[in-house]
Amino acid sequence: MNTMKMIKNIRIFRILALPLLLCTGCESFLDTVPDNRTELDTNEKIARLLVSAYSDANYASAANAMADDATCRVGLATASKTSNPYIVNEDAYYWRETRLPSHNDSPGGFWNGCYMAIATANHALEVIEQHPDQDEVRYLKSEALLCRSFFHFLLVNLFAKPYQPGEANISPGIPYVDKAEKKVLETYERKTVQYVYDRIEADMTEAFKNLPPESGFKVPAYHFTAKAAITFASRFYLYKGEFDKVVALTSQLAPIPVKDPIFGNVPESDPANVWAKTYFAAFKEWGTTFDNIANSWWRSEGKHNFLLTETYSTLTRSWTCQYGTIESFLPTSTSKNITGGYWPFTSYTPTSFKGCTYLYKFTEYFFWTSSSGGLPYVMFPFIRAEEVLLNRIEAEIHLDRLDAAVNDLNVYYRQRSGATKGEIISPYQEATMVLDIAKIKAHYAASLDNNFLKTYKAYNADTWSDDKIALMLTLLDTRKAEYTHEGMRWFDVLRYRIPVHHKSIDGEDMHLRPDDPRRQWQIPEIAVKFGLEPNPR
Repeated sequence: MNTMKMIKNIRIFRILALPLLLCTGCESFLDTVPDNRTELDTNEKIARLLVSAYSDANYASAANAMADDATCRVGLATASKTSNPYIVNEDAYYWRETRLPSHNDSPGGFWNGCYMAIATANHALEVIEQHPDQDEVRYLKSEALLCRSFFHFLLVNLFAKPYQPGEANISPGIPYVDKAEKKVLETYERKTVQYVYDRIEADMTEAFKNLPPESGFKVPAYHFTAKAAITFASRFYLYKGEFDKVVALTSQLAPIPVKDPIFGNVPESDPANVWAKTYFAAFKEWGTTFDNIANSWWRSEGKHNFLLTETYSTLTRSWTCQYGTIESFLPTSTSKNITGGYWPFTSYTPTSFKGCTYLYKFTEYFFWTSSSGGLPYVMFPFIRAEEVLLNRIEAEIHLDRLDAAVNDLNVYYRQRSGATKGEIISPYQEATMVLDIAKIKAHYAASLDNNFLKTYKAYNADTWSDDKIALMLTLLDTRKAEYTHEGMRWFDVLRYRIPVHHKSIDGEDMHLRPDDPRRQWQIPEIAVKFGLEPNPR
């Protein structure tokens, strides 16, 4: 693991239009080692610079607290805390503007981290354009373009309204920065969501001409390899509503499963099941201790991690904050999933924080920058292998390929279902756990006539059949469980117009309905001061 990457991120001073791009605790580095593009005179130096073209902030803490699997943990000892990350957690849970806009785990901190990464990619691209047309240079260019497009993609989906397939998408987007800054203050504008999506697609398409091979990286999980790029592209086209492209892309990685016509399930030996067993995070094999599981979760050697990044973050501390998941919300080895089997995920309740229960996923590390202080960080998986299958299932449902979606669900749940309660190693039961549409509809029978899909009509879901509704509810609940603590649920909340209900610490009911403007993260205040239009409130 490259433990110095985060310090490099902070020490490289990248001049952007928005001088807010400084994270908490970074000011002391601003007069050291300014980014000097004239020194980037070799491919090796460009490659080293691109190590910093990945955001050193993640969105998980704020997104987790805002979503529908967070609640007020009554009686938790941290209720009176007034420092970070407790302030970030509280502000996000109440869907209000953050009081710590520069903290890396706040929306403003993520904005900063993304634009710092984008600025690095732009500096690299500027030099790459001056180099001969060699294979290594083309691969470096593709990596830089993928970084630039990916972090703009995350920004536009958090700070602007969701993309609406088939619509004009003329609501304000975010600045698409595609040039290395030449002066302290550049002029930027938000333009439209459609414009941002068009620019993302253009960069991504250009990058796909020369995807970097894994063999070109010492640690592939820290870079945009072909697997990460294809998965990102499948997510982009999923959000854009081009579902045939999603199926085509994901099928480059995960084979299309074929159901046995007699026994009704996808055989264990099917290439799709072999792929899933190879690439899924294998919780069943990691043991029972916190360190064994959490350390395995974020390891760069894990085949499930397609894009893993060091992020300066107190994400693990947010689990002991007042607002978050409780045990009954978690998919654990003591709770059943739709197959009737138990999830393989293991929960943990620290003795000093009763009422705070979470899954073994992350471990905090601390990089000492002086004898008295330093930086907490976690390894954050921006892209995982499981997304390949989940994206394809969603696309198949939209395309009315319901049998194909069921087949892929069975491939997924073979890796996520066990017959024995409370054990990590727990066998999948072929005869009883296989899903079909009848079993799925029976599971959701009580909500087929009254659900957010029909009520709020995302993707015209009010016109869908009960079979299609049941399958989409399955997919969304499956993804919610798979990505617990990772913030991905928030993107589905936005895209599928899922209402969110929270209870305040005083017991008040609070609702965030689909058209509530607070669902879009607010443009940081200092960016507004420099001319960007704020989101309505």
